[in-house]
Amino acid sequence: MIAATACEEQNLYVHRAYYDTSIKSRIEGLRMGKDLRTYLDKLQKVAPDELIRVKREVDIKFEPSQVVAKLESLNRWPTLIFENVKGFDIPIIMNLVASRKQYAIALDTTEKDLNTKFRELERNPQPTKLVKDAPVQEVVWTGKEVDLHKLPIPYHNEKDGGRYITPGIMVSKKPDIGKYNVGVHRHQLKGKNTLGIHLSTTAHAFRIYTEYEEKDKPMEIAIVLGHHPAFILGSLCFNPYDEDEYEICGAIMNEPLEVVKAKTVDLEVPAFAEIVIEGKILPHIREKEGPFGEYTMYYGPERMNPKIEVSAITMRKDAYYHDLLPGTAEHLLWGGTPRLSQIYETARRACPGVKDVYMPLSGVCRYICYIQIKKLLDGEPKAAIFGALAADPFIKYCVVVDEDVDIFDEKSVLHAIATRLIPEENVFIVKNCHGNPLDPTGRIGYTRATGTLKELDFIVTKIGIDATKPLKGFPEKLRVPGIEKIKLEDYLGH
Repeated sequence: MIAATACEEQNLYVHRAYYDTSIKSRIEGLRMGKDLRTYLDKLQKVAPDELIRVKREVDIKFEPSQVVAKLESLNRWPTLIFENVKGFDIPIIMNLVASRKQYAIALDTTEKDLNTKFRELERNPQPTKLVKDAPVQEVVWTGKEVDLHKLPIPYHNEKDGGRYITPGIMVSKKPDIGKYNVGVHRHQLKGKNTLGIHLSTTAHAFRIYTEYEEKDKPMEIAIVLGHHPAFILGSLCFNPYDEDEYEICGAIMNEPLEVVKAKTVDLEVPAFAEIVIEGKILPHIREKEGPFGEYTMYYGPERMNPKIEVSAITMRKDAYYHDLLPGTAEHLLWGGTPRLSQIYETARRACPGVKDVYMPLSGVCRYICYIQIKKLLDGEPKAAIFGALAADPFIKYCVVVDEDVDIFDEKSVLHAIATRLIPEENVFIVKNCHGNPLDPTGRIGYTRATGTLKELDFIVTKIGIDATKPLKGFPEKLRVPGIEKIKLEDYLGH
């Protein structure tokens, strides 16, 4: 592991990034839409300190992960491009969007308005645009050429079961209705043309695979690596099963997603991605997969999971390999940012006074939810809690606070809990709820997804906390008058 000081680390590992203008010109010569490169270009212009290019040679055996982990321990989350990867000619990019600031830049908004902007975009699905020529198919490997070992797939956490594709956005079609599903799943490297996959029971892909398997058919898939953060956010949205999720990706990108026909499967794939892996999830085959370091910051156990047979790998001539270190801020924000929209909409139907919602890093952006409301009725916060718990099965602790509490500041939330909560009146516990199989506190439940009962550890206890003050008889909050007019430089100097 790296033991350098922050200063030594900077001298050894990082150089201020630049953006390759020749690549930019080539891509923009094809069209002016959004992709990974247009985002990097914008990041360099708007927030150059957020983009760092690593010149030093790194080994895929933990070294890129070590750098990311070291920076995170210093509360730093810049986007990193590892230019010189030992044994490979493909650079690795990590920490692509590891802060709300970076997400705000990607969506052309501010951190304060990020949630609102996301909700506005999500309401306007955009049909895809089919193209004939695509950068992602400049290089095509099929048949005996297919070799996943040619990709710089890193080692991440110490006791993982092997090398993993971690940020892969898997594309599939929903049987019968033919609409596209996209979502992020972990893929373990098994061989030159085989991958293991874990499908969460809460994911649409789990339902799709179950339907294919019941018909004894393989499920055609494509794994997308490297695209604009808005595409990534769109792929993680919580939307009804019968919607086309490519159109949701277009909504968040605020432009039609350009797609091209895949080479070996009956799917369309993002034309301006960096890398696409095509293949099939085979029915009725289970192999050992895991253990794997998850977003919970704990290892998930080894499981018997499905197998993918890879039929093609396509990419740009100068592709980036996008990677993500599990358990870091980027991993947490990937899952936490898109789910806020559904929680907000559902909680607001139950309680019209809901102002905003947030899932903090401390709760792995999934298990703890803060809701800010303008309370009109005592007892009303509980309705907001019920709405949030119904909207997202991952939530275990839901805290409602008044509109004067900043839900993006945990000090403010904890102060509300400390000074406004009457536990015996405003805390309630619900046992035996559907949760997430990766939750370390999960207990055994059963699923009938494949027609036979199977054990899964997804039963959890959930807690609702109303930390709002009563509408009558509560002390007034301290306030120093005129603070908004004070200019500190007049008193403290420039």
